[in-house]
Amino acid sequence: MKIYILPTQKILQPSSQSITYPKHNKDFGVEQDFFKYLTCNTKLLTSNPLKANWHYLPVYWTRWHLNHDYGKKGKNELQARVDNLIIEPKKTFTICQYDDGPVISLPEVSLFLASRKTSHGTDIPLLSSPHQKPLIKPRKQIIASFIGRLSTHNIRNDMNKLLSKKSSILILDGNFGVRKYTNTMLKSYVALSPRGYGGSSFRFFEAMQLGIAPFLIGDLDTRPFKKFINWEEISFYSKNVDQIMTILNKYSKPQLLEMGKKASKIWSDQLNYQKWCGLVIKQLEERL
Repeated sequence: MKIYILPTQKILQPSSQSITYPKHNKDFGVEQDFFKYLTCNTKLLTSNPLKANWHYLPVYWTRWHLNHDYGKKGKNELQARVDNLIIEPKKTFTICQYDDGPVISLPEVSLFLASRKTSHGTDIPLLSSPHQKPLIKPRKQIIASFIGRLSTHNIRNDMNKLLSKKSSILILDGNFGVRKYTNTMLKSYVALSPRGYGGSSFRFFEAMQLGIAPFLIGDLDTRPFKKFINWEEISFYSKNVDQIMTILNKYSKPQLLEMGKKASKIWSDQLNYQKWCGLVIKQLEERL
């Protein structure tokens, strides 16, 4: 398989963005990571678009939209510039981390989305800078925990109402700093990871990195690469909050610890920066 990188103007690849999220994250995301991967794997590339199986559109969607008032401005300019780049829409794919997707119209382009909100698009991981692990890990004290904002989606408030009074569950609303965030997660067997504004959650993959079994809660199962990763061995998923305790009660603490260990290895081997890109390539190969 050969990929042609569409020659994209630097204006569509901003060097920085107005804000970074989560707070500990560097100004680097999956859009920049995949572009880096391709440019470092030259055997995949061709300079001739006619000989390419796929055309890659390397727009930094997230930086563009954050720098244009969260996608409220610059839409017409972005649409015009992208339209001028695309040669064959059906052979074109792009990587997008932004919650609302590319925002502009790309009806035949294959979208790989890190926080899919609809049935359209292919899931990829929503990654952030790895957390630093303490030299001495905190003792496990909580079956499951959540620390973060509850206001970003109704399902988070539903989770809080249902679980906040349970002694085995800890839910904290707000930003308490990176250290408390990581320590709370490390004290838990499971990291509750309800969807937010987007259909995925940074927390889900942060939990994997820290060796905690993640529990995605939301209307969309956005766990990526289901053909290549056995998510049932390392994570949980529920469409609503009603099934959370029923699911958790089926597992012993040793089982949850083992799931967390396996999740950490999958994150390290297949989902960390640069590693996940190879699974995108596999998916593209299967579509030929």
